[in-house]
Amino acid sequence: MRHAAALLGPALVSAALSLAVGPLRAAPGDQPVAPLPPPKPGAAAQAAEGTRTASLPGKGLFVGDQLSEAAKSRLTDLVIDALGLQIEVALLVPVGPWQIDGAAHTDRDLNAARLQALRKFLADRGIDPKRIFVESRIDAKVLEPRLDVQLVGRPAND
Repeated sequence: MRHAAALLGPALVSAALSLAVGPLRAAPGDQPVAPLPPPKPGAAAQAAEGTRTASLPGKGLFVGDQLSEAAKSRLTDLVIDALGLQIEVALLVPVGPWQIDGAAHTDRDLNAARLQALRKFLADRGIDPKRIFVESRIDAKVLEPRLDVQLVGRPAND
């Protein structure tokens, strides 16, 4: 019989044993496990890539040289969404008809003090200031200015 088991192989022996013992049953008191909620659309791709992005309209983004409360809220949501990532690059991308170094503080002005307010806000939330970069994409074809913020990282090994 031992010789026959060696010839049949482990898979057949295991199948024969399960037939002899019978199917496994739940133990008394076992509870069914609820299924996981469905993932958000695109969440798997973002998680795999390690990129989180927010696009904020230029209008209402700043009050003087400081971030507005609405902008702070959107950026906070972005940082929370990026929890679990070790941020390698935080990219601030002004898109559209921004006026660089404007002094009149209109919605279309993007000066050094406003960029510094953005950098400080992200740094205060744990993003290394050395990893915050600005890439300007001034485009006259876009009618309204906006600020795209991208956080790129890899899953933290905590």
